[in-house]
Amino acid sequence: MSEDGTDGQRGRGRRITAADVARVAGVSRVAVSRSFTPGASVSDAVRDRVIATARTLGYRPNAFARQLNRDRSELVAFVAGFIDNYYYAVFFDRLLNELQTRGWRTLYVHVGAGGDAVEALAQASEYPVACTIVAAGSLDVDAIAAVRAMGPVILAGPASALPDADAVSSDGGRGMALVVDHLVGRGRRRLACISGPASLASARERADAFGTALAGHGLAPAGIVHTDFTEPGGVDGMRRLLEGPAPPDAVVCGNDAIAFGVLNLLRAETALAVPRDIAVTGFDDTAPAAWPLIGLTTVASPLDRRIAAICDLLDRRVADPSAPAQRIRIEPHLVVRATS
Repeated sequence: MSEDGTDGQRGRGRRITAADVARVAGVSRVAVSRSFTPGASVSDAVRDRVIATARTLGYRPNAFARQLNRDRSELVAFVAGFIDNYYYAVFFDRLLNELQTRGWRTLYVHVGAGGDAVEALAQASEYPVACTIVAAGSLDVDAIAAVRAMGPVILAGPASALPDADAVSSDGGRGMALVVDHLVGRGRRRLACISGPASLASARERADAFGTALAGHGLAPAGIVHTDFTEPGGVDGMRRLLEGPAPPDAVVCGNDAIAFGVLNLLRAETALAVPRDIAVTGFDDTAPAAWPLIGLTTVASPLDRRIAAICDLLDRRVADPSAPAQRIRIEPHLVVRATS
């Protein structure tokens, strides 16, 4: 046995356990647990000996085991489908940072393309989560419904999939109205829309809002295309629009990533000039949209406000699980740049 009493296993990849600490400190396993539990009954002498031994061995309490012994879990699950665009990358980063700042631990559940959402969520439901935050714009209705097995849910995105769940989303209808009003005001009359997959509520909401806003001006869509919420999706969607008898004079995109794909195609493969011949707009106001080489006109929905609202709802839901569901809509605004 080594000097630290762990049979020479320390540093060879084996996790130091509470049993190791108890053996070296000469106390019971229960005494170790109590020494790391605020307010638990254990003498100062025993606690000091356990803490000193744990520090020497490099022991840290198992967070998941502690969750099982507490009345309130500190674990929050975050469930998302595709996150391969700029918006979700930033959203995920800032949300996790804010959750950690507020003392929450996070469990990320990724449901990728072609993945078994129900199975992934069933496995995640085995953990003692206090609440689940769902990137609703990245999952289909069936996957979102399966989240119910995990307990209280907060939707970060369209609330239509779970009518009785808390939700925080951008006002997509208002955002699309701002874009259409702007383009029609600039003399555009043949407006088309490229949105995300029709299976996603966020994509349907933005496409429907586009049509409604256009009808308010007495105009009909020059085309509505559903594709992926990605740059390749934008390339694919624009190609399909160009197959028509005449190209649109404006393309309203369901997010910035689609718009980037549209711009790439137009500039690399056509003689159409942006914005002289065709205007292009996005949605989300991601960082690349402001780059001088892109200069994308887009709809901004303040991310910090969305994240703060989600975290506030989380605190409220955990404190009062029976409280009525709240729906919070973040007011968007239009950012006009070079592409329109």
